[in-house]
Amino acid sequence: MLKIGIYITTALFLFIGFLYMFVIDVDTSDLIVNSYVKKSNKTPHINDYLITDDFNLLHFTRKITSSCLDDDKACQALEIYKYIRSSFIIDNSSDYSSPNPLNAFNNRQGSYLDITLLYSSLLLHSGISTYIKKDKNHFYSYACGIENIDMYNTIKKDLHSKPLSEKELTLRKGQVWAFDLSRDEKDNLIIEIEFFSKYPVDMVLFPNKQEMNAHLKGQYGMYNKDCSLFNVTEADITCQAPQKTGIIIFKSLEDDNKFKAGIYRGGILAGDIKSEKSRQRNNCIKVDVNSNGMFKYPGIIY
Repeated sequence: MLKIGIYITTALFLFIGFLYMFVIDVDTSDLIVNSYVKKSNKTPHINDYLITDDFNLLHFTRKITSSCLDDDKACQALEIYKYIRSSFIIDNSSDYSSPNPLNAFNNRQGSYLDITLLYSSLLLHSGISTYIKKDKNHFYSYACGIENIDMYNTIKKDLHSKPLSEKELTLRKGQVWAFDLSRDEKDNLIIEIEFFSKYPVDMVLFPNKQEMNAHLKGQYGMYNKDCSLFNVTEADITCQAPQKTGIIIFKSLEDDNKFKAGIYRGGILAGDIKSEKSRQRNNCIKVDVNSNGMFKYPGIIY
């Protein structure tokens, strides 16, 4: 009887222990699921909606750029731009809460943001690095790694079958070109190189290593010739910054998955962005930089 009692008591404790472990497992699993949901519910950036791999878009891109040489990215960028501007309708919707560029592609119309996302998505399928940046009420699709002279000659040759005088084109040093898909009164191609632009604060991509060294003033950085290593998701300007103030971003020499950033004023590097952030309370500009769509470096300048 004593042995039976011991067996029953042992079995009872094991059963209670099993129930306890089961409850803990359920609770822990629930916490993990909730944590995952919370992470997945983060507010997405504009560039999270870009379509990166779609057979129909790839076939469509090749069709509308068939007149361009394979390595003529300036021709491809402009052919895609002209086709989108002439063949797709912007429905003037101001609701950008749920962008859907693929739906705009299928319906041949969509919101201003949808059409901009579609244009950048087609650039990606043509092998052109790109990102989208919002400035006030405008969305700019940036095409990267295109030499100035190639783009300039292509624009002069053909733009909506209208001649383009040199006075209408502001040519600055750089390899990054901004396209606006909106319909303005003049309905001209809005194009701009992102290097000391007309805006007080700007993301800078250096046109060559010499320019980079001149601005870094002996600081160490790695030269990027285009935006294939990072995407600027959005620059949110919330206060008036000094003229010629901006942010320089370059890859870390120690770690390929990290970026270093610095502040420049009038072309002089003013320090590491982390130290600037810790010293300044009033943050005016926030820029998120994605490395291959995964790593994010939040930079803040004033």
